[in-house]
Amino acid sequence: MVDFIDDTYKRVAKIIEVNKLNIRSFEEKIDVSNNSIGTAIRRKASFKSNVLNKILHAFPEVDPTWLLTGRGTMSLERGIDGLVQEPSSSYEVSLLNTKIKENLLELLSKDEEIGKMLNIQIENFIKNKTS
Repeated sequence: MVDFIDDTYKRVAKIIEVNKLNIRSFEEKIDVSNNSIGTAIRRKASFKSNVLNKILHAFPEVDPTWLLTGRGTMSLERGIDGLVQEPSSSYEVSLLNTKIKENLLELLSKDEEIGKMLNIQIENFIKNKTS
């Protein structure tokens, strides 16, 4: 069994670094008590959900999936209008999955038709053989 290690503190430290903040100014920006973030980072502790929500609220460009799991990139992709966009690779995967499902349904339907025709031919063969 693989132990899960919560590395959220590393990602929070990365947000602080990328935004060129010190820990105190970061704590002020997300409205948490003095030294709570610094202590958590030094202790390599996990963060409560309310702190993570405050971080995401103060830094809307941070990808929540990245913050929680480390998967993906730190920043969300934004379109010309400033709205968050799904990464194109995720969209392409979703589109491919939809096409695969449609093709599978079509193949299952054809298999069903072939099965029915085979059953009819087998029944006819048996009837002709016994007559």
